[in-house]
Amino acid sequence: MMGASDRRRSLAWPRWSPPFGTTAPTPGPRRPRLPRQLTSSTRDSLVSSCTNLLNGLLNAALLAFSAYHGQTDEIAAYVAVTAALTLVSIAVAGGSPLLYISGDAEQRLAVRSQWVFVTLPCMVLATVAIGSFYSRSGYAWSAMLSIALVAVGNHQANFQLADLARELRFVSTAVAVCGCKVPALVMVALGGQLSSALLVAAVIQFLAAEAFLGRRSWLRPRFLAELSMRRALSAFRMNRHLFTYSIAEYWGARMAAVLLSLLVTPQVMGAFGAVLSVYQAQTSVLTAALRVSLVGRVRRRQGLANASNGRQGEVVAIAGAVTMTVASVVAAPWIVDDLLRLPPDGPALWLVLLAVALPFMTIVRAVTLNQIGEASYRHATRIMVLNAALITPVALTAVPLAGATGAAAATLAAEVLTGAVLGLALLRRRGRLHALLLGPVGGSTAGLPAVPAVDPASQGQISTSTGPGGFRD
Repeated sequence: MMGASDRRRSLAWPRWSPPFGTTAPTPGPRRPRLPRQLTSSTRDSLVSSCTNLLNGLLNAALLAFSAYHGQTDEIAAYVAVTAALTLVSIAVAGGSPLLYISGDAEQRLAVRSQWVFVTLPCMVLATVAIGSFYSRSGYAWSAMLSIALVAVGNHQANFQLADLARELRFVSTAVAVCGCKVPALVMVALGGQLSSALLVAAVIQFLAAEAFLGRRSWLRPRFLAELSMRRALSAFRMNRHLFTYSIAEYWGARMAAVLLSLLVTPQVMGAFGAVLSVYQAQTSVLTAALRVSLVGRVRRRQGLANASNGRQGEVVAIAGAVTMTVASVVAAPWIVDDLLRLPPDGPALWLVLLAVALPFMTIVRAVTLNQIGEASYRHATRIMVLNAALITPVALTAVPLAGATGAAAATLAAEVLTGAVLGLALLRRRGRLHALLLGPVGGSTAGLPAVPAVDPASQGQISTSTGPGGFRD
């Protein structure tokens, strides 16, 4: 008696077969299909990069309208207060955002506790001290207070966006990051203050990120009940490797700007801050592409599903850095004069110097974020300490002598020198530096004695003795 499956098989339409005496055409070679992980990783890198690119364009529009309405004091306050509060958050919390995106569940819970019980109160107290200091130089208290709240919101947003990135929800990140800037742009275009518009954008971004996180949002009572001072203190022990990294990264990226703010007027600082904001928007675009590869390495290390193995983030970031450099160098006069409406002398040169540093910065950050993704925090810290050590003497010399031009030149010099040191270290590690300096192994070019050929029998013995556990290049 036929079963149901046999009955369906017997009633199925017969497969096509070639007529008698003929042969079926042989199918041609199939085109290799790209792996799904490669496609998804490239898509995530492009979405993340385009998100930060659009965010950078919106920030540039905000600065352009602010400069057009003569709000250079607001721009200067934004640059100075943000840099100072970022230093405070690093001093009391170290590399908590990096630990939050690369750590496990217990480490992320400790970082949450540290943010609520330690970092947030310290940033509120530091706002009073920073405001009192900069108010003596002519900065408005209202603008500094609003920008301080914006800085606190941006620090909180780092954790929220890290939650979305760990879930590979880059489209939700795009909506939260870029959607909040549209009302702020409308406010500034209608003549509103830059600090007030940024505060509105920070509130909208916080609420949008909380809505996207849903059950994993920061305001859920379940998560608030799990926070404790004991976990907050344990975060300092977990975070000890990334503390030095974050201090060195801040020092290399902000040291020249902070030193410049102590030596020049708010008007000059406002012009340099507008140019520096363009550079920081470009670096955020490139870092976003690198963060996709960082998340892929973290997920693969923790055994999560949909882990990406490719290096598409690095490829997209380096190609984007070269493109941005060329575009910025060519369009520097238009960006400075027509878009930002800055004084003609100086700002175009600052933008060119900072743009040339983009490819070198991208290579350095690609190496460090790869190390963090593999939990090699010590190696990443060494690279950032090198970058900070290189920029310090250059900035201390160039900024007092050349002002804003010296600050831009110091940033360029530090990134170029760090990239050069990394390149030499890589060549030395792979044995290519010796070949470049002394010629090929055979010695025919450099006049060195030739290395005798290896006997095939002994070569076979050597090759069989080194199995999967042997040394690799």
